[in-house]
Amino acid sequence: MRTLFFISTLLLLAAPLQAQVPIPPGPPILLELGTIQYDPATGDGSVSMMMTSAVPIAGFQFDLVFDPAAVLLVSATGGLAEDFGYLVDVGSSSGVVLGFSLTLVEIPATIVPGELTVIAFNCGGCPAGAPEICIEDPIFADVAANSIPSDAGPCNTAGGGSLYLRGDCNTDGSANVADAIFLLANLFSGGALSSCIDGCDSNDDGSLNIADAIHLLAFLFSGGAPPAPPGALNCGPDPTTDTLDCLTPGPCP
Repeated sequence: MRTLFFISTLLLLAAPLQAQVPIPPGPPILLELGTIQYDPATGDGSVSMMMTSAVPIAGFQFDLVFDPAAVLLVSATGGLAEDFGYLVDVGSSSGVVLGFSLTLVEIPATIVPGELTVIAFNCGGCPAGAPEICIEDPIFADVAANSIPSDAGPCNTAGGGSLYLRGDCNTDGSANVADAIFLLANLFSGGALSSCIDGCDSNDDGSLNIADAIHLLAFLFSGGAPPAPPGALNCGPDPTTDTLDCLTPGPCP
């Protein structure tokens, strides 16, 4: 009963806590790597491009740089670009991705990270893990063709690390209320430590604390932001560098 009361209290706190989180200073647009999937047997992979934007956009361009370099871009599909009817083209060997609207339809501001597009690629000469991927030279424009300042998120780690679900703290293959309970038990009542600590770090701030439980519960029950990439729906490597690790992830859905 004490655990249920504690969770209920956290849910009540989650909404006002989210409202009080300030938007960090910096350029109004951030482009980051999202979920990365890779099949070493075929060399086929994909990476979702996540955009956080304080302003609407009417076009974008960026470069994807791979290591090893023997990667060919195949296509760009899905995401906000497809939802708003954008034409998105990829340079197979150049790594350039270009998206625009012939009718100047704007993609609205996305304060919560949204999937801009998903890039499919092939790497016949890559090792067992996914290649290192970096975003370079992101360019965004408004309907008046003015450039909008932007930043690129960090590269992923070559080899990709463990593939896991963010929020799956108890490593059962899904992110749900049991994961919040598991984390709270570890933090406050001597419960077991997860074998995939990165999966417990729901907000991906590089540390485990009560904020991760609040973040996950807010997502599950009150429309809060989803767990940080790789997200709670598809397995992927950790796109950020921190001291946390995932030694034994749960099964992928």
